[in-house]
Amino acid sequence: MDTFREEVQNEIDRFLQDASQRRHTFPPMDQGPIDVVLEVANDAGLKSYIFGQGQVETYVLVWKRQFAPTDEEIAAEEAKAGGKSTPAPPPKKGRGGRRILYGAIGGAIGLGAMVVGAPVVLGAVGFASTGIAAGSFAASMMSAAAVANGGGVAAGSAVAVLQSVGAAGFSAATVAGGTVAGASVGAALGGRKDEKD
Repeated sequence: MDTFREEVQNEIDRFLQDASQRRHTFPPMDQGPIDVVLEVANDAGLKSYIFGQGQVETYVLVWKRQFAPTDEEIAAEEAKAGGKSTPAPPPKKGRGGRRILYGAIGGAIGLGAMVVGAPVVLGAVGFASTGIAAGSFAASMMSAAAVANGGGVAAGSAVAVLQSVGAAGFSAATVAGGTVAGASVGAALGGRKDEKD
């Protein structure tokens, strides 16, 4: 069915790019393929109607939104098809929208964690903007690192990086990365929720 969906998507894309066409007729098909056509057409913002009777004679006719069919056009097509028309059902609420919503929420959480959360946590353990707080967990880490390195803290070590972040915060690139990571996780969770519905 994925190949059929791609074919329908390509056909609709060509229709949308052709400024001379205001409507497009799909050949008669069974209910399963009709559902795919309706879903792809709806995602593309098209107005869809099902015409005909029975599985062999049933077909879908789509219109560009700006050229929505008049009652007269519908009646003429019904007469031609020898049966009543059925407007395409509205899309399922939230379909695809959850991915966007969850992505936005995840991005906000990622941004909040990078900008607010990390500095708060680092400050609480002693990596403050004014330096390492005396008697803190950070001071113990620094002491252990200095002993392990013969009296100094090595550049690029965990203590050095955490102190840098505690003093100056994350770089813009790191904040952007955290935001993108949060948005990606949120979008993935939103997509999984859509698939379950």
